[in-house]
Amino acid sequence: MAAKFNFMNYRSKIFIYSGLYALLAIFLARKLFFDYYYGELGLNQLPINYFEILLFALAVVTILITLITISRIVKRSNQPVSFKKRFNLLIPSFMGLIIIFLLFNTDRGELVVPVAILIYGLILLNLNRFVTSRLVIFGIIVLLLGIAAFFLTQSHWILLTLVFGILPILFGILIRLKPSKAS
Repeated sequence: MAAKFNFMNYRSKIFIYSGLYALLAIFLARKLFFDYYYGELGLNQLPINYFEILLFALAVVTILITLITISRIVKRSNQPVSFKKRFNLLIPSFMGLIIIFLLFNTDRGELVVPVAILIYGLILLNLNRFVTSRLVIFGIIVLLLGIAAFFLTQSHWILLTLVFGILPILFGILIRLKPSKAS
């Protein structure tokens, strides 16, 4: 039974670290956004296209740091990760980044947050068969919040913080405390 707990332990770390990285990135993005909007630090001198690229680069760097952390955690856990598992995480993640980048380039920036949340929810549902059955519940909650983001346009920062930061941390703590029997 202890081996099962350790097996789940590395998965909980993945969710906790990814949530912490997301909270940091959201904080930095919000600070950049408000500095740009209010003219602080000279950021408002940047053309909007460059500023959007700066925000997109922050997202890409955060995802890369998260993926590097995930690979180190998995490597230390001595649990084999098949090509199929990697494929089911990386391909939807990078396709999601491409979709979000295209939304920026077509002046549909208001759709970035809802689409990002929906893509994250779909990735979670896709990973369900590899992680824990409780991931379905987490994925459905994220999908519902993604749909709500289309209507709650004034709450995008709150939804980003909740979906990418707080919920993964809480989910990581949950699976750390209560290892799943079906995995």
